[in-house]
Amino acid sequence: MVNRVAVVGTGPGRGTDISGRSHAWAYRHADAYAAREDCEIVACADVVPEYASRFAAEFDVSEERVYENHGALLQDADPDVVSVCTPIPTHADIVVDCARADSVNAVHCEKPMASTWGEARGMAHVCDRHGVQLTFGHQRRFGEPFREAKRLLDDGEIGELKRIEISWGNFFDNGTHALDLAAMFNDEHRGAWVLGQVDYTKEHVRYGVHTADHAFVSWQYENGVHGIAATGDDVELAGGPYDFYDCWHRLVGADGVVEIGRRDGPALRSRRDGEGWRTHDVADEFEGRVDLAIDEVVEAHNEGRESELRAERALATTEILFAGHESSRRRGRVELPLTGVYDHPLESMVESGDLRPSIGDDRPPHPAEEEQQVED
Repeated sequence: MVNRVAVVGTGPGRGTDISGRSHAWAYRHADAYAAREDCEIVACADVVPEYASRFAAEFDVSEERVYENHGALLQDADPDVVSVCTPIPTHADIVVDCARADSVNAVHCEKPMASTWGEARGMAHVCDRHGVQLTFGHQRRFGEPFREAKRLLDDGEIGELKRIEISWGNFFDNGTHALDLAAMFNDEHRGAWVLGQVDYTKEHVRYGVHTADHAFVSWQYENGVHGIAATGDDVELAGGPYDFYDCWHRLVGADGVVEIGRRDGPALRSRRDGEGWRTHDVADEFEGRVDLAIDEVVEAHNEGRESELRAERALATTEILFAGHESSRRRGRVELPLTGVYDHPLESMVESGDLRPSIGDDRPPHPAEEEQQVED
């Protein structure tokens, strides 16, 4: 069986986009599909026609199967598998349209899931109702440093896992990877509660979504393991994304510690209590392996089994992300499951004026400040 693959959101090509931040995810997806004998890339779409045409030329897609609109693609090209590589706010609508298309059996979407908690739950629900396999691009869990760290845990290298510490990038975009890995380390247990605070002093819109400068979030999983994240681009400016814990992930067990991505140190090391550090030789695969992620998606589809990257797991991670922001809005602990929340709390606080990030040095005054100035 050969799977007919379509890619929605090709982007401008390899290297950079208009903002200089593109990682050419559509091309990475396509490279992985093209390397498989059971996949053929038959169509692509992008709202910028020249981007789609450029992609089509590289992957031998017929000119008749190049689209500006994903709806036309779904109607005309009859894909079996669709990769969605568009900005975050567009994910939900495109995924839902794919799920409702007669030909589509599997959708692989870039992360984070969606720009609101309601959209994330909705897209997963619709795919489940239509029997469509929905997976997300948490490819970092296939990187050797993380895979080997998980093996060390499973082998009892540091005893029972007690705590996961994270200091890596920002809490929303990078955080979806960091928390997905934390879930993998903790055998995919769901969260029980979340307590967090975020700071949004300077406006930062990443892939179409407001992203906090700094976050400090604590949570507990249902099995009692604790998580702590100190993240943010301001942490990076202070000397790298490792300042709080000196590494991307620290796994604290009853009998020792595993550190992943240590600053100015080994990619992976472990220490049992009372013993010295042991360095583990692993490949530099901190961005993960997109090829292995696509292999997992396609093989799960072919075999009719649940994928390691399935929506259920992505939802568990995304719930903690949104709950961390909701805790900041409530100024209190949030019990899970996260109910009664459908928006993205950070974006809602910006829209309401409760948070007023500056653009450079220009921060519009809050109405209360304007009133105070008049009184003065």
